[in-house]
Formats: sequence, structure tokens, C-alpha cells
Amino acid sequence: MEKKRSLLIDALIQVLIKPRGILKMSQIWLPLSLILVSGTRMNPHVQVYASLYLFAAVLCKGLSAILINDLTDREIDRRAGKERWITRIPALAGTMIPVFLLASGFFALIRAGGDMPVFASFTVSALLGIFYSLKPVRFKDRGIWGILAYSLSAAILNVIIPWTLFRPASLLLPLLFTVVFGDKLIQILFHQIADFDSDSEEKVKSFAVAAGRGKTDRILRFVLKIAIAADILLLFYILFEMQVYPPFVWLIGLTCLLGVVASGIYVKIISKKLKTSTELTERLPWTYLGLSYVLFYILPPILLFMLALQEPGMWVLATLSTLSFLGVSVNFFSYDPKK
Repeated sequence: MEKKRSLLIDALIQVLIKPRGILKMSQIWLPLSLILVSGTRMNPHVQVYASLYLFAAVLCKGLSAILINDLTDREIDRRAGKERWITRIPALAGTMIPVFLLASGFFALIRAGGDMPVFASFTVSALLGIFYSLKPVRFKDRGIWGILAYSLSAAILNVIIPWTLFRPASLLLPLLFTVVFGDKLIQILFHQIADFDSDSEEKVKSFAVAAGRGKTDRILRFVLKIAIAADILLLFYILFEMQVYPPFVWLIGLTCLLGVVASGIYVKIISKKLKTSTELTERLPWTYLGLSYVLFYILPPILLFMLALQEPGMWVLATLSTLSFLGVSVNFFSYDPKK
């Protein structure tokens, strides 16, 4: 019989390394890097500290929502063979951890210099994240309201809050919101299709269970088309904005091209020959996987590296975004949506 890991080791692995931990919040780097490149009301030195506190707030809110979901679904997860570290500790202590994380998120935004619009946005995002899982609301059991609450909570957290904090002059907000919202909508639809059989057995009233697998799959394909179009528009916008930095225009353009082509080669050829295909690469089109991978994980370190050449403090942000990129990349090759 395999020896069970200690609670501390299990918690650290799930939070720091696994895709349901801090790596799940890596989407923040795209909006943050674009907002900083666009120019803000803060001086560059203050931007670094505000960005670090913002990153901490995003981690706190994101982890709190994940842990609340794990606590409310502990019996469902146990029957499905899923192990969550938070369910191994006493109930009261387990409940207090998400509360502490949310309070820490608010404190981090205070330190970042947030005002009422920032706190209001964080509150809305937090409430949507909490009641996605928590009864009596439990959006995830309310069909379409579940997928909308999940996606909207993430879009507010990753786009609206940074926007209200830094107040950039750019008119990028609607496109950036669409890209992040669409990506999260695809994530939740993909997961609900993957969990369709187990959710049906457990009487979980998710959107996929209520609408049916076929209809959900058709909706997913429709959302994918919109998301791909939005991703392409955003890439062209970035290239247009980077015209004032000619070397980086070529670097970004070449990186995007190589990233998407490499994604296609891996998904269509390499993963099949090496038998490393996952449900992710089988169900989602390589164009979307390549575009989202380039946008959310490869471009932010490049943009922050560009800023670091002007403000040395930005190297901290460039390093953190690079670590996120590496972590997501490693997990991509063994991703299992059922875990």
C-alpha cells in the first residue's frame, strides 16, 4: 500500500506545484503586463510594489475559492477518488483558512493603494467565487448561472481590479475582458464535459448535466470560435502598440508565430506519436491552445522584461511571470481535468 504523504507536503504540492494551486491564477500576468506597458497614473517604482500586492490579492482570492469548493464538495470528491489537503484538517480550521485568505486579499489591496472601486470589484469577485460552491446559492448547481458566475468572478479579478487600481490610459479594457472571460468560460465548460458522468451520478446540477453533453459540446465549440477571434485581435493590438519598440514588435510577432505552430505540431503529431495526448489536447483545437498559451504565459514575461530594461524593479515581476510560465508548461504535459 502506498504511504500517504504528510499533510504539510501534500498541501505545499497542491498549492505550489499542481494546476489547481497558485498556477491557476497565472492569467493575471497578461492583463497586468499590458496595463503596465500601456502607461498608468503611478510612477514605475510604485507600480512594482502595487503589482506585487495585487498579485498577492489575486492569489488569496483564487485560493480561497478553490478551498471553499473543496470543502463543500468533500464527499463528492472522496467518492470520485480526488484527494484535497484541506479536507484532511479539522473542519473549523479548514473553514478559517479561506476566511483568512480573503481578509489577506483585502489587506494586500489596501497596501497596493486601492480605492472604493477596487474594493467593490474585489468584493463582487469574492462573493461570486464563494457562492459558486456554497449553499444555499451554490451557482454550480444552477445551470448556466454556474458557468457565468465562475467566468465573471475570474474576469473581474484578473481584469477589472487591475484596471481600477492602475487606471491606464489605454482603451484595451473590453477586448481584454472578452479574452479572459472567454478563456474561463472554455475552462469551465471543458471541465463540466470531462466530469459529465461523475456529476450525473452524484446528481450535481451543472450546466453540462442540465443541458446535455451534446448541447454543451456545441456551445463550447461556439465559444472557442469567439475566443480564438478575440485572441487574434488582442495579438494584433499588442503588435500595434509595440510599434514604438521596433525590436520587440519582431520578437513578439515571431514568438506568437512559433508558439502557435509549435502547439499545432505537438498536438497533431508529437503527442500522438509519443502517446502523450491528454483530454485537453484531444478535445480543444490546437489553434486555441497555441494562442492562449502564447498570450497568457509567453508574452507577459517578454513585456515585463521590456519594462525591466527601463525600471530595474520590474525584474521581480518578470521573474515571477516566468516561473508561472514554466510551472504551467510542465503541468500541461500531464494535465488531467478529472483530478
